[in-house]
Amino acid sequence: MKYSPETLKYYNNLKNIGEFTDMDIDVGIGIVGSPLCGDVMKLHLLFNEDNDIIIDAKYKVFGCVSAIASMEYVCDLLRGRSIEEALNIENEDVADTLDLTDIKRHCSVLAKEAIVSAIDNYRSKKNKGENCGCMITVSPSALKKIKELVFASKKEYIGVEVIAEQGGCSGIVYSLQYAKNNDDDTVVKKVTSIEGVDFYYLEEDELLINGIFIDLVENSFGEGFVITNKNHMTCENCNCKCDY
Repeated sequence: MKYSPETLKYYNNLKNIGEFTDMDIDVGIGIVGSPLCGDVMKLHLLFNEDNDIIIDAKYKVFGCVSAIASMEYVCDLLRGRSIEEALNIENEDVADTLDLTDIKRHCSVLAKEAIVSAIDNYRSKKNKGENCGCMITVSPSALKKIKELVFASKKEYIGVEVIAEQGGCSGIVYSLQYAKNNDDDTVVKKVTSIEGVDFYYLEEDELLINGIFIDLVENSFGEGFVITNKNHMTCENCNCKCDY
């Protein structure tokens, strides 16, 4: 693959790789893309809470030269901007500046989506005063049921653990289990809170967990949780024609 001099300029001068503390209310985090299909971008924006100006920007990328260069450029572009100014940045601005080829212009689209996702995350956390759980979305009926199961139980559960395993047409199958306070558990887990319910997942599964939607489905056989992920739906490589 031949890359433009503009793309290589940013790729060969990496200075914005890194991250801020996820749980801080002045930090907005956007994760876009799918590790199953290609590039994944994680953008961290540090805001001044008083005026919502972006103080700093960091990123991590799983992907190609164009994806990395796109995030390098975007981080430089975002510093000192207001939310409105940041949202006015279009993917064409990134693609044209880096002179991306047609086959690599999707990297600029992901960069734009990362900006929007990080700003949405910051706004949600600031409005709610806690980690909003933007990586995980739960329907009202599912959240109500989860609260009943966790809080009404006589056992000492600390929340719900989301499990991501290989399988299914998209390559990932999700399930839920009770999260227990186990002092012997040495595996570092990340947590997000949604209306007082703590959701845990393995640190290494963050990119797979990002974007999941938990719903409660009822039928003649009873009720159960259905978990899907907008980032891992079927694509042209899937031949089974299933819905998930």
